[in-house]
Amino acid sequence: MPATSAARDATPPDPTDPPDTAAGGADGGATAGRVRVIDATAWEPGRWDALAARSPDGEAFQSHAWGASKERLGWRPLRVVVELDGEPRAVASLQERRIVPRLPGPAGRLTYLYAPRGPVLLRRDRESAAAALLGLRRVARARRAAVLTVDPAWEEHGELAAAFPGAGYRPSPREIQVSRTAMLVPIRGTADEQHALLGDSTARNVNKARRAGVTAERVDLADAAGREEALAEFWAMFVATGRREGFIVRDRDYQLAQWRALGEASLASLWFARAGGRRQNGVLLLHCGNRLVSHLAGSPDDADLRRTRANHLLQWEILRWGAAHGFAQYDLGGVDTQEAPGLPADEGHPLWNLYEFKRGFGTRGVVFARAHDLAIRPLLGAAWQIARRVR
Repeated sequence: MPATSAARDATPPDPTDPPDTAAGGADGGATAGRVRVIDATAWEPGRWDALAARSPDGEAFQSHAWGASKERLGWRPLRVVVELDGEPRAVASLQERRIVPRLPGPAGRLTYLYAPRGPVLLRRDRESAAAALLGLRRVARARRAAVLTVDPAWEEHGELAAAFPGAGYRPSPREIQVSRTAMLVPIRGTADEQHALLGDSTARNVNKARRAGVTAERVDLADAAGREEALAEFWAMFVATGRREGFIVRDRDYQLAQWRALGEASLASLWFARAGGRRQNGVLLLHCGNRLVSHLAGSPDDADLRRTRANHLLQWEILRWGAAHGFAQYDLGGVDTQEAPGLPADEGHPLWNLYEFKRGFGTRGVVFARAHDLAIRPLLGAAWQIARRVR
């Protein structure tokens, strides 16, 4: 079904707004006239996800289920399609929150908009990126946003990220994602081809885990009858890991509801490594377009991963499952923190060992562009940014 079918224009003209002039290049005004934004908020989940989550560059964070889960935290989801010359070029699921709820008059209706890992491009080129950024600028104006924050997985200093300045977006003063790096490994069709990418020590550890009797287990999160015990155990592993490593864990009911919803949409799967008759560690994978993404991981306090090398075999089995199900790439996850950003350069980096583990699977490290802000109403936007930094 065409993207414009049974949809309405999301951005009626506002005579108080200045004209769009930022469109990612010298042709600003000409490109602006070719862009149209379609309101897709009421689309059925499957129809939305076909573009936002299952297209080649799709993102689970842009899925219908992810946006709906954020309503429990006070966000309102808005979903839009951006067309250029009548062709869908990008989609974005935006989270909206009112930021000045106590002021009288029009100021009290001002909002903040955030596109987690969005926009998602349907054609991966700078022209599409520029059109997407312009379309979201129009949405922000129509929604009376003080600030719009976008956070696409576009490589730092790459062609797509080069569209930000010309469209009026500036690097956000506050990091959004815990990590801006990724460790990407191509998924090969045969085990021999995949094995050829492994480092020598990684290959030895995979074999060591096999000899130790380690096995991998995949839990179907769409199966309501079989998932609850597994989700509860993974939750306990995740909490234990958060306590050891010092990261924040959200409310249990919220988090489990989100994982269930992603699983029911076939956008997530839960994996465990088993050894000695018990689950040693777990990984929650997101299914993002043609990529698998290691989203969350955990292990109990008494797991003996150094002896069993269970995580080595688990990652190997995930790669083989990905090959059998048509995925082209596996992102083993980030290797930096907000305090120590970027790919580790030496053993002085706090995540050097994690980096070495992931590099052993034949990964390529990438750094994504920082989240970018568009200040529609600069004074209120500056006040909002200060409030965000001190929260």
